[in-house]
Amino acid sequence: MNKLVEYLLQNPLYILPFILLPLGILYLTINAIKKPLKKANNPEVAKEVEELSKERQTANSLVEVADIENCFLYRKDDYILGYLRIGSINLELLSAEELQILTQKLSMSFEGDRDNFDYFTLPSQVNLDPNKDFIKEIRQGTDDIGKRKGLTLMMQEMTRLSTSGENFEHQHIVKIWKKIGSNIKDTEKDLRNRLSDFRERYQAVGIPCEILKDKEIIKLCNLFGNPLQAPYTGEVSKFESYPFIKEN
Repeated sequence: MNKLVEYLLQNPLYILPFILLPLGILYLTINAIKKPLKKANNPEVAKEVEELSKERQTANSLVEVADIENCFLYRKDDYILGYLRIGSINLELLSAEELQILTQKLSMSFEGDRDNFDYFTLPSQVNLDPNKDFIKEIRQGTDDIGKRKGLTLMMQEMTRLSTSGENFEHQHIVKIWKKIGSNIKDTEKDLRNRLSDFRERYQAVGIPCEILKDKEIIKLCNLFGNPLQAPYTGEVSKFESYPFIKEN
């Protein structure tokens, strides 16, 4: 041992590793302790850590929709939305003069009203199964050869549309919204009156129009994420289990 000490004293460079190694370990230990403390003292980082550390998170927290009830969609940013679905009319049955009168009358009803509403269309798959079952039932109940042949051709055409993916129709939607004021009941009343006013404008010129209720609004929302399944959306119970996203 004495010889080792004597050798190190004669060669001081060999002493440096014995000094630097403990200092390096001490430095790394201090940094490892300071990093978590720095994150904990940062409110934004602390909030992010808190959110990520939740054991489960509702799927509804990932979207802007807070609730859907009656004819309203409530958003998390304090807006209430209502929707109208515009029906279709056969323009080929109208003369050029009738079409011009209809267009002018509808345009004049919207004159000066340009705020807080939007118009858009969405492709929606049509469920042809009920139609096919109805035609099949009629076909089985008739003995007329000509009628049976016509019904058979109709069933074949519906089957072709279903298998080829051509059973789509465009839904024409008007979206109206209003910011929630000091009294939510007054906001709902104003929006309901505006929805009724829009519906009357279209119906006055012979265009079918309806205010969407909660179940139809849910189907409309599904058109954005899953257009193939939306037409088959059934009854939604408030007592059903809601899905959760679980962290691994």
